[in-house]
Amino acid sequence: MNKEEIKQVLQEIEKEKNVEAVEESSIDWQDLLSKAWKGKKFIITVTVVFMFLGLISALTMTRIYTSKVTLVPELGKSTSSSLSSISSMLGLGGMTMGSSADAYHVTVYPEVVASTPFVAKMFDMRVTDPKNGIDTTLIGYLSRERFSIGNVIGYVTKPIFSLFSNKEEETKGNELNLFHLTKEQDRIVKTMNKAIQVDVDKKTGETTIQVTMDNPVIAATVADTVCKHLREYIVEYRTRKAREDLENYKKIADESYQRYLKASKAYAYYQDHNRGLILNAVISEGSRLSNELQIASQLYQQMKLQAEMARGKVIDEKPVFAIIQPATVPLLPQNSRAKVLLIWTFVGFVLSCAWVLYGKEYWQKGKTMLNEIKSKA
Repeated sequence: MNKEEIKQVLQEIEKEKNVEAVEESSIDWQDLLSKAWKGKKFIITVTVVFMFLGLISALTMTRIYTSKVTLVPELGKSTSSSLSSISSMLGLGGMTMGSSADAYHVTVYPEVVASTPFVAKMFDMRVTDPKNGIDTTLIGYLSRERFSIGNVIGYVTKPIFSLFSNKEEETKGNELNLFHLTKEQDRIVKTMNKAIQVDVDKKTGETTIQVTMDNPVIAATVADTVCKHLREYIVEYRTRKAREDLENYKKIADESYQRYLKASKAYAYYQDHNRGLILNAVISEGSRLSNELQIASQLYQQMKLQAEMARGKVIDEKPVFAIIQPATVPLLPQNSRAKVLLIWTFVGFVLSCAWVLYGKEYWQKGKTMLNEIKSKA
């Protein structure tokens, strides 16, 4: 045989193998389809059962809604140059107002919102939804009792245990103590930490606050309140040092003013009672009182100017927040009941098909092998 004949023989062999493979695959598919058709009652039954379970799960699941707020805070800035120029214009060249060192950078906002004092501050906020008859505090809403087997048992056992409980301790337990939270308060703090999510873009400083709850109106209310409290928190921190300086300068200015009034009255009394006298002791006392009056006047003027500078710094240090996306009431829930129903139905269909096509056969083989082992033993 020459080379061409050998090639033809090899090609024919490959064609025969391909035909056999196709036939085997078609036979396998036909076998699978026939098995599925034989077990169609089982597949339909299991699929319907899972569909019913999915329907129950979809109808009883808690709908959750997400409200979003997007804001861009003003980043920290240095105010020393502008204040120094103003102080030099007022003749206060040696006065230093400092710079704004913003320890609370935007990347720390998630930790601020997740802190216990920040969350506990919202416990007493009012949440209302007239459509659903809700008008209570946030802690009251999150502590509400829902229908469950555990709650039914609790209704029965609560009167019994109340006979042995101390009412004073229960009243104290409802008070908020950040150093020692009760179990219920700690649970609500953890629930709020899961419900509130803060994402920050490190480059632009854009901050997104998302609140997920089981009521759309309350989710929007809490999101707006979190945004408001976060702005107040940052403003309070950024202006704290300036406000302390302002209070100190105002206090010193008031003391300087009282000193100036005292010196002014003393000098006026001296002039009224020593008019026309040319004694050296009288002239020396007049010079001393005049100098004290000038010093008190200059000190009062400087402290008054510094107080005004501190007042301007408080205004200048106050950051500005641009609200890009305000809180709105979400119209659609985040979890879909139709999706849950489809997932349950699909899982039931897949499991029933797998049992009919493969599981039943392997189950029989396993039982046969087990019986053989038992018979040999």
